Amino acid sequence: MRTARLIRTLAATTALALVAGTAAFAESHSMATKGGELTVALETDVRGFDTVDGGVLGQTGEIVMRTVQEPLLDFDPETNQATPLLATEWSHNDDQTIWTFKLREGVKYHDGSDFDAGDVAAHYNRILDPANKSRSRTFISTIQNVVAVDPLTVEFHLAHPWQALLPYLSTTSMSGPIPAKEAVEAGTQNRSPVGTGPFRFVEWASGDRIIVERNPDYWNADEINLDRITFRILPDTQTRFASLRSGEVDVMWTDRGPSIIEAQKDKSLVTLVSEGAGAAINLLNGKKEPLSNDNLRKALAHAWNQDALTKISWQNTRPSVKHPLGPVKDCGDANYRGFDIAKAKEYVQAYKDETGATEVPTIVMIHTTTPRGRELGEIYQQTAKAAGIPIELQPVDQSTLVKRVFTNDFDISGWRFADGADMGPQLYAYAMPGSSYNLTGFDDPKLAEVSQAMRTATSMEERLDLQCQMVSMMNDDGSLLYRGGGRYHAFTTQRVKGVPNPYRGVVDVTRAWIDEQS
Repeated sequence: MRTARLIRTLAATTALALVAGTAAFAESHSMATKGGELTVALETDVRGFDTVDGGVLGQTGEIVMRTVQEPLLDFDPETNQATPLLATEWSHNDDQTIWTFKLREGVKYHDGSDFDAGDVAAHYNRILDPANKSRSRTFISTIQNVVAVDPLTVEFHLAHPWQALLPYLSTTSMSGPIPAKEAVEAGTQNRSPVGTGPFRFVEWASGDRIIVERNPDYWNADEINLDRITFRILPDTQTRFASLRSGEVDVMWTDRGPSIIEAQKDKSLVTLVSEGAGAAINLLNGKKEPLSNDNLRKALAHAWNQDALTKISWQNTRPSVKHPLGPVKDCGDANYRGFDIAKAKEYVQAYKDETGATEVPTIVMIHTTTPRGRELGEIYQQTAKAAGIPIELQPVDQSTLVKRVFTNDFDISGWRFADGADMGPQLYAYAMPGSSYNLTGFDDPKLAEVSQAMRTATSMEERLDLQCQMVSMMNDDGSLLYRGGGRYHAFTTQRVKGVPNPYRGVVDVTRAWIDEQS
């Protein structure tokens, strides 16, 4: 028997969200100027838009993805509720293992083909097929399969109740946005994406720019104002900032503390900021020597000075954290191994006693060639040296860093927990043996047991309590080290309107417009 409870809850929640959101949007939209071009400065290039061939999206990739492709659902950060987008309503059976979604009628892809349940099923079943080795699979593997019931009805069959389903169907990372199955089958989706979004892909000059133009057939065309958006790839922070000030670019995302502080003082610029979950992290590879040794990992954990990094690199524009759950849950100390050189030296001695080594071998740390990456490496190198641990720094470009991490070719690397409405799927993916995202080599039966209990929890309160238990066990292991939590900044010139605060760190320019009078 289908439950009506969720439908009633959905209707009430959606009505409230739409009343509040529609009023704010209507006020802004009534003043919006149609036409014009926006230029957005990005830090890094995108690796691709196909969920298998592209791998993962960073924050810059998501900024572009949001303009071209859409997920089934939207998500309201004010209410923490999913809201309609490509799906207009949904319900589930009594044990919450079959979810049925009704799709919006009349939606077209950029190539003119109809969006229907077959596209949704093909997208998710492709991710779920182990043979495709999608990096998104682990995050959503509670979904067993997706069935197109009819052109406008799709069913998600789950292995067990899963509180993260709706948040993950609304994500704009790789698993969420629904591509045209014809483009995927043709092998063109990665470099020439076809979606249902408000803008359609025009050009991608690698390392330089990505251009999209207004989709005249968009199902919600009245909300879209701009004719064209150019995404400029400008890796140097000062270049991005200077381009914003000069008017060469209109929008800039940055996490560089000095630039944030300077931009906040500039009255010609608009500051956009949001608090969230997630965290920048260091990965310590416990899958191979020498960091397979518990004592050496714990020594490096205590040799890491998160507060120094947040002060030097972030300029205190991001908080130091003890877990990645953000404001949604207070996990207390969570077994966090804070900076303590004396303790680090004790664990170094324990490592020597256990292995018979007279010296600690040199640990290789890879980091990006950005100023942030260099600062990260230099700070860790200095503090580890004080504990008697030599670190060799190897700067690499972002794509190389990602490849080396996923191929287990690293000792230490910078990384991140992406922000999310529910951090559970990421924690599960990092903790479970056999997961493609178990990048540090967790192999603890107790952690796996708690992770599985978290995954199948039927209430959010229980789920969050178990996430805290997971984080405490992962912190104790010493292989995931935090380097600043989820606070995000973006900046626009005064003439840019309609850009919300960067939820999950992603700048959404899809509904922006330009006021030349400002």
